[in-house]
Amino acid sequence: MKTSLVTVLVLALHAQSGFAQDRLECLLPQGGRILMEGSCKALYGNHPDVCDTQYATRYLGPNGAAPVELGITSMRRTDDSGTPAEMCANFYVRDGAVHASGAEYGQYRKVAEGQLTSVQAKPHYDKDVEKQANRASARRALSYPGYARMAVQGATWVVEVALTRWDWGHYADADFYRQPLSHVSQTLSTDQGESWSAPVITSESRLFTIGASALDQPDAAKPGAATIADKVQERRALLAQGKQLVLRCRLPDQSEFVLSGMLSDDEHELPPFVPLASITYLGAPGRAPIGVDPDLALLMDLPTAAAGPAQDQVCNGAGLANSIPYIGITMLDQDGKRFTRFSYPDKIWFPGDPPRQVMQLLMRQHLTYGIKVALTRRGKLIGLEYPLVPQACASDARDGKPPSCPVSAVLRSESRDNGMSWSDLEFSTTSWIFAPGKSIDQQPGGATFKKE
Repeated sequence: MKTSLVTVLVLALHAQSGFAQDRLECLLPQGGRILMEGSCKALYGNHPDVCDTQYATRYLGPNGAAPVELGITSMRRTDDSGTPAEMCANFYVRDGAVHASGAEYGQYRKVAEGQLTSVQAKPHYDKDVEKQANRASARRALSYPGYARMAVQGATWVVEVALTRWDWGHYADADFYRQPLSHVSQTLSTDQGESWSAPVITSESRLFTIGASALDQPDAAKPGAATIADKVQERRALLAQGKQLVLRCRLPDQSEFVLSGMLSDDEHELPPFVPLASITYLGAPGRAPIGVDPDLALLMDLPTAAAGPAQDQVCNGAGLANSIPYIGITMLDQDGKRFTRFSYPDKIWFPGDPPRQVMQLLMRQHLTYGIKVALTRRGKLIGLEYPLVPQACASDARDGKPPSCPVSAVLRSESRDNGMSWSDLEFSTTSWIFAPGKSIDQQPGGATFKKE
């Protein structure tokens, strides 16, 4: 029976044992499939979203070819909506052969003409590689998204490690694995892995496509995007069942962001936070509601009444700037029909600490950044701003409650190509979004909390 299902990820959670059964199917570009099945021991109680799993792996060739057992593949699941794509990207087709990572470091497997071969390729890496990467990438460091490839090209063994211009400490994007590859660390062997050349950081890759992300390599296996979206929707549909917590963030023009989460059936114990199930924007009367992807709003959980002041602060990430509503780093499109997420510029940090030169500037001005980011549009020009508040005020927290500090200045980055590229952060005492002298939670364009 023919099926269009290219990715299947079924999790059966066993609350008592902490084990989960996992099945994943990946589609290769030439029509073959990779099937993976395994169970994992949850590292954190009964939450198997982070675990080491040993997957029994099988390759099914196109046109009904006999299956080939690849043995065990070791992978770590990280996120239930991103895991299928991250895992499938480890399998790819080159020169008619299927390549797969192994159960241990340095093991590479290949299936050609229905036959499985495996080699060990373990070049030596050291700190000089990282130093070279930083020198080769000018002002921006390179980071390793977790993908390596090996191929035999004539008498030469080639091992490459993918690198991207992204770093937890200095650059930012919510989806690390979607950042385009800019370089590889490449090393060669001409004696079947006995000795290796010194690694070279280069943008001339033999095994990866530079400019495409690790998940978007044209020769890599890919899960069906619709199936991943369905998985996310299934999870949210489950969260939407039962008793709901509803919080409203009202904007100055009386439009609202409506946030909902799932409350426990246990009426005797109210948890401080519950999972966020959905966000809806309600504009002018008579206009259709607009759904906002919760993953794009920088908000994972909703505070309940048990969380105390946290409910009053839940709307701090939303607001209205130049008559344009935003929540997190998501803003209403010019046509007013959908909300679009804008990736953080690679010169802006999140999460983590700001770049050194920015931190030095803030120290000279005796300022620190508020826990907020906002963006707006002026014609075709988009501005993203971090508010800055006096350092002395920000450090004056009392009774666990953050102080109310006036905005003194902003750090702003601008984009003229709808967020594809951004200018360097600029210090400015004038803002497109924030009113000077007023605290972040008292901004005239900020959303205010309205409890149901």
